[in-house]
Amino acid sequence: MSGVIVRDRHLQIDLRAQGFGRERLEIEPTPVNIKYAERLRLEILGKIERGTFALGDYFPNSPRVAKDAPSMTWAEVAAEWKKVKRGEIEHSTAHSYAQTLSSKHFTDWQGLRMNALDYRALMAKLAALPQHPKTWNNIASVLSMVLEYASKAKLLREPLHQHVEMRRAKKPLPDPFTLEEVELMLSKMRNDRGRLYYEFAFFSGLRPSEQIALRWSKVDFKRGTVTIDTAFTRSAEKGTKTGVSREVELTGRALAVLEEQRAVSHLAGDHVFLGMDNLFYTTTKGPLDGWWKPAMKLSGLRHRDARQTRHTFATVCLHAGSTPAWVARQLGHSVEMFYRVYSKWIEAADAGSEVRRLNSFLSGQKTGTQTGT
Repeated sequence: MSGVIVRDRHLQIDLRAQGFGRERLEIEPTPVNIKYAERLRLEILGKIERGTFALGDYFPNSPRVAKDAPSMTWAEVAAEWKKVKRGEIEHSTAHSYAQTLSSKHFTDWQGLRMNALDYRALMAKLAALPQHPKTWNNIASVLSMVLEYASKAKLLREPLHQHVEMRRAKKPLPDPFTLEEVELMLSKMRNDRGRLYYEFAFFSGLRPSEQIALRWSKVDFKRGTVTIDTAFTRSAEKGTKTGVSREVELTGRALAVLEEQRAVSHLAGDHVFLGMDNLFYTTTKGPLDGWWKPAMKLSGLRHRDARQTRHTFATVCLHAGSTPAWVARQLGHSVEMFYRVYSKWIEAADAGSEVRRLNSFLSGQKTGTQTGT
């Protein structure tokens, strides 16, 4: 009967020596029940020794359950992690993490106790995620961060986050428009606001999130530039994707758009581009659904997403003879990234140009030598 205590009309299992308490069993103190309690205690002691015991599994009503770390559920730990991360990350990132953790991919884990998580459970979860590399990585990275937090908080039996390896996603190559296709797309826009919005996108190279955040105070007509230091992502204004502001030199067509846009929005508010309701956009979905998608259908062209406006600007610059370093600065890329993404177009633009320069130099040297002779 050691370790089992009779209290009035119920039994208690004494686990004080193991760091818990006298945990109540809601059964009457009959000889049969006492034997059962003794066997149960031995089972619990074995789990404590192996590090797999969670108080809530056996005594869910115990006042000590909340303090028993292994008894915390996945949902509780995820919520705690989100609070800790909130001060370290952008609003849009926090929103994305919250969406991931509340998605259908973790429905079956919400009530799962942390001590029940092991390698097999993790592998089963990873195998059930969408297999597209980018989607898989987006979900698995959040999963890994929560598991790392739980491991450092000693809520897990093993560091499971070390078994989550990101997949190498093959990014699609740019699929830019030709200038003829650009003109066709612009002619199919529903109205002048849509035409101006996407004409500026094609001939400035801004990210869509940067364009909807553009304010008139950032436009310098005398110098022909705009300063890009903010972006709207997930309905919240923040810094640029790279965290660095940049000055963009505008093409003649982009400047012409802003001149025409003055009559539309300069007196209506701070933002350059407005919707049909004269309100500025906080997501890129409005221009996409209202103007881009209908024009794409009407054009009869091969379907491409609106991000190709940026790729189109980059490739047009290269075909025009602009240096890769200048175009990279315009786009807010590092030179290394720009070469990696646009190497195919850089090579095409450079084809023969270096030999022509060399031949011109050699011809000049030969002429100079003959003249000297």
